[in-house]
Amino acid sequence: MASNATKMANEPVETRSEPQPDVEFQDVLFSDLATSVCYWITSFLLAVVGAYLIRWWLIHPGSYATPVNDPWGITTPPWLILPLPPIGVIGCLGHAAWCAFRGQRTWKMLMTSASLIAVMGCSKLLETYLAPM
Repeated sequence: MASNATKMANEPVETRSEPQPDVEFQDVLFSDLATSVCYWITSFLLAVVGAYLIRWWLIHPGSYATPVNDPWGITTPPWLILPLPPIGVIGCLGHAAWCAFRGQRTWKMLMTSASLIAVMGCSKLLETYLAPM
């Protein structure tokens, strides 16, 4: 038979049943609702920025680079390469929205769309500032 002192020594000091404040914050931060709201806000912002850049691209078409003389005669036409980022942005955002409506969040598609938007933005920025030189 164990004494009361032995039983009390083996019990943990903190026997509160209420959760810690940082655990409560993490539960709220990583809840399904918060993740869904962040996902849709990110999708909306990417759609707005992507639409603006696509509109800018359509209104202000850039000058095509002159094709490089390839010794084998293989050149890729610029009209084939330049529409790829806008088509990629539309496709990635559409796929992300389609997956979200089915209950899945594909952050990878949003990151791909964001990187394509960054490519479009950087190319327009470089074209604007390096064209007068």
